[in-house]
Amino acid sequence: MTEVIAETPATEPAPEAEKPAPTGEELEKLEADIIRQIEYYFGDANLVRDKFLQEQITKDDGWVPFDVLFTFKRLAALSTNVDVVCNALQKSEEGLIEVSEDKTKIRRHPEHPVPELNEERRKEIASRTAYSKGFPVDAEMSDLIDFFAPYEKVVNIVMRKYHDKPTKTYKFKGSVFVTFAKKEQCEDYINKEKVEYKGTDIIRKWQEKYLEDKKEERSSKKKNKKQPAEPEINLPKGAVIHFEGCGDSTTWEQVKEAIVQLGGEVAYIEYTRGDKSGYVRLQQENSAQPFLDKVEDKKIKLADDTELTLRTLTEEEEKEFLKKAVEHMKSRRNNQNKRKFGNNRKRRPEAAAEDEPPAKKDDK
Repeated sequence: MTEVIAETPATEPAPEAEKPAPTGEELEKLEADIIRQIEYYFGDANLVRDKFLQEQITKDDGWVPFDVLFTFKRLAALSTNVDVVCNALQKSEEGLIEVSEDKTKIRRHPEHPVPELNEERRKEIASRTAYSKGFPVDAEMSDLIDFFAPYEKVVNIVMRKYHDKPTKTYKFKGSVFVTFAKKEQCEDYINKEKVEYKGTDIIRKWQEKYLEDKKEERSSKKKNKKQPAEPEINLPKGAVIHFEGCGDSTTWEQVKEAIVQLGGEVAYIEYTRGDKSGYVRLQQENSAQPFLDKVEDKKIKLADDTELTLRTLTEEEEKEFLKKAVEHMKSRRNNQNKRKFGNNRKRRPEAAAEDEPPAKKDDK
């Protein structure tokens, strides 16, 4: 957000164009505009942020000469005639501005000190600030000032802007934060049945409500942000061999060694020491039957002379085995993501196929 009604002084005062002195309604409007602009400069919202004006008021007990004020473009565009400006300020009902006796300078009246901009003050200002959206992005501050002029009483307008990277400039979003003198005035504006700007409906809500909505929106987007899909686990079919006949001392290492010696490429062994049977999953699809075809009588001997009987799985057995294997692998991945990786993690000595669990180790 960028406060844009405050302005950088021009290097020289804009010259007063030669034109007839305004009268009647034209003069009333001019004086109202002058009062509004100067009271904005010295108002609560601007003065605490306007470093240039803060510097000026420290030089002469708060007094700021007209020749300095007339370097402000918006005031200079209204008038650089001291008498016109002084006459206008004398008609202000706020009593915020004091004119010097010689009419060469003005200051914020000492009876109206600037409130401290603390957290409590910020909350109080927010309580009478509205969010408004629907203005054209090419609208100027002067357009917005004219638009809000009929509403009682606007003390500050913040044009919400974004940084446009290609042009390296800040551009108007088409929305503003507008602060009223009183909360009731802000409420009246928000609750109006319809507010339009050049035929476009203006969205209105409390600033606090807008900020809450945006917070929820960002939170929702974060939650709904599409997560990278987990790599699908597709285990090879026709690659599982069932074995039985294990002794009390049979280990998975012995089973693996016997299978590898016969040319089997082991991906995973599901076996716990003490069980009578288990499973070997080979790496290649449809490799179980060709492997068994090479094994005499479908039996293998382990290093301790234990004899195991081998067979392939039925279609239903394989379906159930692969289902459980995939669930186990997903659970293992999730647990790995939750844990911090460290050097103290134990790894299996054998090299398993990538993305597959190692052969199951027997209990000791």
